[in-house]
Amino acid sequence: MIRRIVVGYDFTEAADDALTWALELAQPLQASVNVVHIFLGNDDNDPKVIERRATLARVADDAGPRVTSQLVLGSDVARAMVDLAEEGNADLIVVATRQVSAMQRWFLGSVAHEVIRAAHCPVVTVRSGDDD
Repeated sequence: MIRRIVVGYDFTEAADDALTWALELAQPLQASVNVVHIFLGNDDNDPKVIERRATLARVADDAGPRVTSQLVLGSDVARAMVDLAEEGNADLIVVATRQVSAMQRWFLGSVAHEVIRAAHCPVVTVRSGDDD
């Protein structure tokens, strides 16, 4: 049974699509949704962290009463996402994915791929119409 869903969120159209998909799944299941942003850095007082935390809270508030948000500082987005989902006993992780070439994936890696590889629970990737 799916009771807790973690959604990776990076303030892009692709992340909005993933959040919409997760909310549609969560509603009939009465599942909670935790919208998570991993900020690459370690300064909790960084103005960008403060701004993103506030924006993320608004996203969660707009999404509904069973939605929370969390900004985590880290150096590895995929690992932080997986650890957070595991600590929160998530039943499902939802992440956005975009079309990238094999060469881009090889050079840059893929957060979605790493989350799938390391997750303790099922992972759904939501393909966005945002291909830039």
